[in-house]
Amino acid sequence: LGVCPAVVPAQSTATSPKPHIVMFVSDDMGWNEVGYHGSKIASPHIDGLAREGVQLDRFYVHPICSPTRTALMTGRSPARFGITGAIGRGVVPLDEHFLPQTFQKAGYQTFMVGKWHLGERSDDYAPNARGFDHFFGFHGGGINYYTTNGSRARGWFRNGQSVAPQGYSTDLLADEAIKLLKNRNKKKPVFLYLPFNAPHQPAQASERLLEKYRKLGFFGRRVGQAGAIEAMDAAIGRVLATIEAEGMSKETLVMFFCDNGSGGGRRGSTALPGQLALRGGKGSVLEGGIRVPAVLRWPGVIRAGTKCNQLISAQDLLPTFAAAAGIKSANQKPLDGVNCWPAIVQNKAMKRPPVIVAGPSGEFAVLHGQWKLTWSQQQVSLYNVKDDPTESRDVTLDHPETVAILADALTPFSKLNTSNQ
Repeated sequence: LGVCPAVVPAQSTATSPKPHIVMFVSDDMGWNEVGYHGSKIASPHIDGLAREGVQLDRFYVHPICSPTRTALMTGRSPARFGITGAIGRGVVPLDEHFLPQTFQKAGYQTFMVGKWHLGERSDDYAPNARGFDHFFGFHGGGINYYTTNGSRARGWFRNGQSVAPQGYSTDLLADEAIKLLKNRNKKKPVFLYLPFNAPHQPAQASERLLEKYRKLGFFGRRVGQAGAIEAMDAAIGRVLATIEAEGMSKETLVMFFCDNGSGGGRRGSTALPGQLALRGGKGSVLEGGIRVPAVLRWPGVIRAGTKCNQLISAQDLLPTFAAAAGIKSANQKPLDGVNCWPAIVQNKAMKRPPVIVAGPSGEFAVLHGQWKLTWSQQQVSLYNVKDDPTESRDVTLDHPETVAILADALTPFSKLNTSNQ
């Protein structure tokens, strides 16, 4: 199992001041689309988080938007609810506890700005009903990047009320987050969740950015993808600057990660020479679809410039963030996610159960230590992704016992209820 390099012991306990938590999430952005992984796409502020904190080198999500967001919010495998693809008319059941509810109960002011995609059947399933004191954004899977008065502005909401903002979506979201941070109750800690729509296709950006990436040799959908990522990075920079100006930096745990692999251009690897050529992209349980860039910064707690190769997943974030804040998770149902905070801050190898990832077409991945099993009705494959991250050699025949053990982990998910799609 992975171990993280030396870090400073965590200072947060049940009796010390609770940290602010700010979580940035991109939409359909792959391993090779950040500067710190060698991309030509400019992401200086995300790269800055990597320099100032820890890179989670083996952070896994689900291959489609809604399952990752379900895992993040509930700490449980979305396959338990039959959520393996984008939520349309379906919803996450109301008896599932959500992450912001834990923080709300612990005295946090909870803000969400951006993409929900966890149900829009009624107000009972909206962010304000599931733990967020304030919500500005959209409920569905996407929104127009540029909004104006009239039909193109539809789909935006602020605390349950339809609104028609004007501007570029990425900037609108950053503006709202900045306003919330400046006007926060300074006697209470903040939990801010900022899931952008960028760079979800059809990605858009200013003509200046589009022209920049055309000149760099990008073409087709990749031009908009790159421009949208740079614009999002600039928005993240503005929010980080506000955190600094408000004197919050040393008390703030900041995380950035992507909800699934890249959806820009072809669904395969976007690697340049010298980059890690992961197979697959959005919609795939191969590494390129579910292993994503992720960084975590907390000055004075996490030492700058470190890298963690512990296996960590989106469903681990509820218990992990609760532990980092020194609060107790308020869920009643058993979690599939585990508390990975000790692995991040105490330089310890951590044993954990396998991570189960379900794909939209009935396929699965099971991750445990260095091993990864992929399963579908047609084929079972085993890879040592520590030594072979590009999944170039199937070692199923070499390790039949490992195949059997990982296949057994799928038993609880063998009869999925897919009616929730």
